[in-house]
Amino acid sequence: MNNQDEPPHHLRFHVLGPVRADRDGQPLPLGSPQERAALAILLLRDGRSLTASELVDALWGADPPHRAMDTLRAYVTRLRAVLEPGRPFRGRAKVLVSTGGGYAVRVPPGSLDATVFEEHLAAAADARASGDAAGAYARLTTALALWEGTALAGLTGPYAERERERLTELRATAREDHYDCALALGRHAESVAGLRALAAEQPLREKPRALLMLALHRAGRQAEALAVFSETGRLLPDGPGPGLVRLRERILAGDPALAAPAVSGAAVTADGCGSPGASPALDLLPPEPVGFTGRETLTGEVRAALAEGDVVVLAGPAGTGKTALATHTARAARTAYPDGLLHVDLRGTDPEPVGAGAALAELLHALGVTDAALPDDVERRAALYRSLLADRRVLVVLDDAHDTAHVRPLLPGVPGCAALVTTRSPDLALPGARTVGVDAMEEKEALALLTAVGGGRAADSAVAGGDAARSVVAACERLPLALRIAGARLTTPPAWTPGDLAARLTEERQRLDTLHAGVGVDVGVDADVDTGDVVLEAACRVAHDALEPETARAFRLLALPDAGPLDAASAAAVLDLPDVTRAEAVVGGLVRAGLLESASPGRYGRHALVRLFARRQSERSDSPPVRDAALLRLLDHHLATAVTALLRLIPDSPLPRHLLHHLATAGRPLADAGAARAWTHDAHPDVLATVRQVLAQDVPDALRPAVDLLTVWATLTAGTARRHDLESSVRQALDRARERGDDIAAARTLRLPVAPSPEELRSALRLAEEVHDPLTPLLAGFELGVVLLELDRADEALSLLVRAEEGLVREGAAGGAAEALAHAARAYIALGRPEESLAAADAAVERARSVGQGRTLALVLLQAGRAHLRADRTSAAADRLREALTVEPEGTDPRREALVWAWLARCRLAQLRHREAVAAADRALALEAGPGDDHVRGLALAARGRAQLALGEPRLALGALREAHEVLTRRGAAEAAEVGALLNEEFGAG
Repeated sequence: MNNQDEPPHHLRFHVLGPVRADRDGQPLPLGSPQERAALAILLLRDGRSLTASELVDALWGADPPHRAMDTLRAYVTRLRAVLEPGRPFRGRAKVLVSTGGGYAVRVPPGSLDATVFEEHLAAAADARASGDAAGAYARLTTALALWEGTALAGLTGPYAERERERLTELRATAREDHYDCALALGRHAESVAGLRALAAEQPLREKPRALLMLALHRAGRQAEALAVFSETGRLLPDGPGPGLVRLRERILAGDPALAAPAVSGAAVTADGCGSPGASPALDLLPPEPVGFTGRETLTGEVRAALAEGDVVVLAGPAGTGKTALATHTARAARTAYPDGLLHVDLRGTDPEPVGAGAALAELLHALGVTDAALPDDVERRAALYRSLLADRRVLVVLDDAHDTAHVRPLLPGVPGCAALVTTRSPDLALPGARTVGVDAMEEKEALALLTAVGGGRAADSAVAGGDAARSVVAACERLPLALRIAGARLTTPPAWTPGDLAARLTEERQRLDTLHAGVGVDVGVDADVDTGDVVLEAACRVAHDALEPETARAFRLLALPDAGPLDAASAAAVLDLPDVTRAEAVVGGLVRAGLLESASPGRYGRHALVRLFARRQSERSDSPPVRDAALLRLLDHHLATAVTALLRLIPDSPLPRHLLHHLATAGRPLADAGAARAWTHDAHPDVLATVRQVLAQDVPDALRPAVDLLTVWATLTAGTARRHDLESSVRQALDRARERGDDIAAARTLRLPVAPSPEELRSALRLAEEVHDPLTPLLAGFELGVVLLELDRADEALSLLVRAEEGLVREGAAGGAAEALAHAARAYIALGRPEESLAAADAAVERARSVGQGRTLALVLLQAGRAHLRADRTSAAADRLREALTVEPEGTDPRREALVWAWLARCRLAQLRHREAVAAADRALALEAGPGDDHVRGLALAARGRAQLALGEPRLALGALREAHEVLTRRGAAEAAEVGALLNEEFGAG
């Protein structure tokens, strides 16, 4: 859709779900379904015009309304007013244009999600044709993430029907291709659950069943693979096709060509045919430092140690180049680990190192686990991590480990994989590990490094006799980090000679050594630092003193945040610079000076000791208000970006309208929902680190923006294990709010724990009403109603849910209102009011469809299904529950999918379809095994046990029911009593 005269605002259009549009992230009111249909028809023409009569036919077919042309012109007029609100009266339209008896929509490329979807499909096809399975997989993942439900949802008319069928077929094929690529990449075990769902949704398509059979076979589950073939024979009128028959024969014969493909070589597809090419291995290592040289002996020693065992520890003082050596050695050894190189910076020397749970989350994400599928606790994460590595050969670099306990859960612990650990701690001891000491470089190596970093001046000095270069090396005590900082001075204005640099370093070293010997003088050197720390202090001071004032200020202020490496947008916020371009220029100066390094493309970090020096310099040079302001600007930047992300994902959320803090910045722009999810994932540790820091340091005026950020972040991470990471910060914020007597901040914080108690929610409501907070009564009242409903206290829950639904409607939060109404439907049926329940459930579903948010519709369908099931409307309940599985791409939220399958199992029980009940319960249990949701597990086991009783399998039933009772009782779920009564009735008290 090319347009030489682009509209002044950034418009985006969405048809892969309910038709909607937004301008710069703000949703636009597109009017009635017919107006939306007219817009969608023109959008899908890809800029080509359609005559008015053709548009009438497309909208109404053979039965147009009276005066259809007038109606169409009215639609166009209203749509133009929405799409170009600033267009002068009688001004020429630039978006919805007139074209000689017809109309066309002209927007820039990338503005329509359907076009972007098809572009990704074409790119994926090209990647597959060239053998790039990983590239195709990435493209298909991005393409499928664009879908928000049924294409053109809610629109009628012949054109909409045809386009809906076409787009739905493209999506189905894309999902099949996505799994095909996953199997080509060796992701068979993690694909089984999703393929089962796809096969159930598309019972007459053979490709999903072939993929499922192949995935099960590669996972060592041949019997289940053959059972899929047998089930297909019962489902398809003409029996399995020749491709499935051939695949079954090859599984029975144990054909080795069906094995999971190696990283190089041909990949076997679901029909058993080979496809050329190899998937590239993961490589998450940081860039190797420029000019890395020497260390041949150490590199050989580390590689030999890796060949002998699966864990090698590089131990040594700060500044000896352990990280650079680990990175260099890992890359040199990559042929022994063809499935990838992983890396985690554990920040063990920081005041708050990265915890094992957060590190495992980072590793699991690298291995393809989404935030929604991330298990809640460290033990489950570690088990999933090791299971994903079981069939791979991967080297994991665990950088800057604090101690033994810090690193132990992160070790692969499976044959074929290894870990390379770096640490400053001499006491880190891992069973069976080989420790390699890393110390200062030999003089020859140090001179070579100085020459590589310092360029021509250092080289000339070395060639001319080397006295000045040797003096620099001696002043730096042959420590690689100090040599890099010092060497950078030779290439960064002002242009020093090696002799100048040697003199300055020697003088600074002597001064610091003298002061250190006398301890107590304010030189920024702690009493317990070693000689290497003094060396680094000297190198940093010499480099810092040569900086221009603006760059020196940036060096100091960028060291203040506890967050990890900063991107340019965050750096601009900290430094109060007008744009990212200016920030990149300033940061570039620090990189060239050797005081900052590019930890990964677009992100900038520094060694812990360099940061410590910079913070000390800031304490001397910058006033407390200046330092506090830098942290507040970063907090504001994170909050503004989080609000943008929230509006991309939940456009009608009431949160942005009720912030306690007035935003001073616009934050980082996020183009669409996919960008919002990606940023939320990447920024998660930095956001929480910033909140913890401003609260711990009691930065003035930081409490309310911190509470705002926690409130928005709780919504962005809802339903994922990352939501649990907020707990400590939430408690910290609540304590600060109570200390300050800030009741509105306390009220908002009280509802933020992962599982707030009824008492906490009631306290939040009481406080909010006292201070007239317009937001908390809506959200806390809704949440309290849901909690009470789960505790079987429907009479108390109903009034809260009805009030919340009414308030959310007034707020314009249609999605939240639909969810509240769906929960109210469950309360009505629990109180014996079935007619009101079913009316509320159906109304909630219709509202959710009109909102056009896949997540909201899935949640509402789940609650509506439960209400229909309780009302003995089992067929309608099954329809709702099955639809809940289709409105978002499979795998988007495994927790909710598992819960839907658990209730679908109960639905099948009510329909006396006991084998299907067992299958649905097993599906729920398979999905639950990843995230680890005990409530889902208890519900699924209870359904399974009941079905097995009906099928005459009492021993199996007893085991399932006992475990269900234990899990549900521990959880405090209302269903525990029901399961306990059944156990008593069928098996007696014993």
